Amino acid sequence: MILAAGFSGPELQYEVRSSTGRVGYSDFYWEETRTVGEFDGIAKYQRAEYLNGRTPGQVVVDEKLREDRIRATGRNVVRWVWADLWKAGELERKLAAAGVPRRRRSSSGSAKSARTRKRSGDT
Repeated sequence: MILAAGFSGPELQYEVRSSTGRVGYSDFYWEETRTVGEFDGIAKYQRAEYLNGRTPGQVVVDEKLREDRIRATGRNVVRWVWADLWKAGELERKLAAAGVPRRRRSSSGSAKSARTRKRSGDT
């Protein structure tokens, strides 16, 4: 969906580091804009195998603190959930608002903030 919407391809499972070491891994990362993308499901807040003895509230707090540590490295964070993928244009709006770079025009046809490059074989 990210590519279909015209955004640049992200690095997957990017290791975010600070001056003191590893902060964690992000689901998606765009180096050009130092943007971390996080795609969350609700299972990690509900299933015992993901809770690891913590309450759902503790998992939420831990995730928020992790996000704060990522932001402290100077990176931007954008999050989305399954529901965002089912609502037309929602993921695209979130990525555009976060400054994720585009490789071509958006799926809605808007050239606004589009970054296109002519490649070998293009006409």
